[in-house]
Amino acid sequence: MPRSPAACRWTCNENNSFRHITMSNVLLLLRRQFLAYFRSPAGYVVIIIFLLISGLSFCRLIAQSATETIQVGDILFRSAYFWMIVLVTIALITMPLFAEERHSGTLETLLTAPVTDAQVVLAKFAAAYLFIVVMLLPTLSHAVLLHLFRDAGATFSLKPLLTGYLIVLLIGAFYTAFGVFMSSLTKSMVVSAILCGLGMSVTFLLADNAQYALHNRPLEYVFTQISSVQHVLDFSRGIVDSQPIVFYLSGTVLFLYLSVKAIEARLWR
Repeated sequence: MPRSPAACRWTCNENNSFRHITMSNVLLLLRRQFLAYFRSPAGYVVIIIFLLISGLSFCRLIAQSATETIQVGDILFRSAYFWMIVLVTIALITMPLFAEERHSGTLETLLTAPVTDAQVVLAKFAAAYLFIVVMLLPTLSHAVLLHLFRDAGATFSLKPLLTGYLIVLLIGAFYTAFGVFMSSLTKSMVVSAILCGLGMSVTFLLADNAQYALHNRPLEYVFTQISSVQHVLDFSRGIVDSQPIVFYLSGTVLFLYLSVKAIEARLWR
């Protein structure tokens, strides 16, 4: 029997209201998780330490550029200290996302809200990623300083700057999603941070060293393709390759999907 127009309108209004409530809850969860980073001194301490270390490494490379020819992108993005503190920060801010909820027993309460498991994962990922973006924003001042105090007649190219930040954001999204996945697997924040750190070291350190240590061309090719160090070197010099972009975006989606499945697995325990 066909529904009356009034019934159809009521159903549509009910569905729209449900979607509105769901999205409101997702945004509320995102806001709650993001602000949680700043409700204690920990968030501010992490940002201050990051800016201090990245600033010192920037000054070191500036001093080095007085005797060597160093590209703008290399000065901003090639520092090992810069990446070390970025990776440590990702491990620290993602470790409590689900591990703390599991440990305190609040995860089940959270998941009974009118949001899906996927929306909870996306909200927590977005909050952590937004923290990373906020942390990186002050480093734009380094680029401004390079532009203002460059040598007379020297050109300042925007392309290495833009592509350099592009790869930073892509790598940040990939590792943040990986950290979310690690946090969804355990009740221990320490274990989550350790697993996240080990996993990040595979593509950031091990892959870069293994491609030179191995004498096997197929393996060298694989490690070259997944080496974040190689990607940073290329993008910070304005060389844009679609393969790393696809790799990090698909990896981000994969780890978010696995996080949802890890959360759903609680129903079978």
